[in-house]
Amino acid sequence: MDKQRTIPVDELADFMNVGWPGEDWYLDDHHESLWDSTFTTGENGALYRPAQPGALVNLSDFEARVRWQGLGSDPTCGRGFKLTELFLRWQRKRRDAVVVAYVPQEKFAEVAVLLKRAGCLVIHGNKSASTASAELVAVL
Repeated sequence: MDKQRTIPVDELADFMNVGWPGEDWYLDDHHESLWDSTFTTGENGALYRPAQPGALVNLSDFEARVRWQGLGSDPTCGRGFKLTELFLRWQRKRRDAVVVAYVPQEKFAEVAVLLKRAGCLVIHGNKSASTASAELVAVL
């Protein structure tokens, strides 16, 4: 896997909340302190909520094993799955896209209205974030 795959932390949280393979699977061999500092407990059934919405994270930092704990025989014969591989499979099947855009604060309300009208979920990031480089700015 590409060691520099940068993703919005919101997308990883979305995978953990809605893309997880099911209640018969658990997260093993993960860096608990990293997870605890990256996510907080969400609401409305969402177990994972980004501590800093909009932050970009390196997916390989969150590598872990997803192992079977359900009834019956383990479909992976004890190997489990790599979390990153499950995430990437889920990401390829998505019918929506995640866009991270740094917007001048005075234009945020206007851009947010347009995005919401288009059916997008708008997640507020850290308002004190520094200005992004030109490569990170999405033009709408």
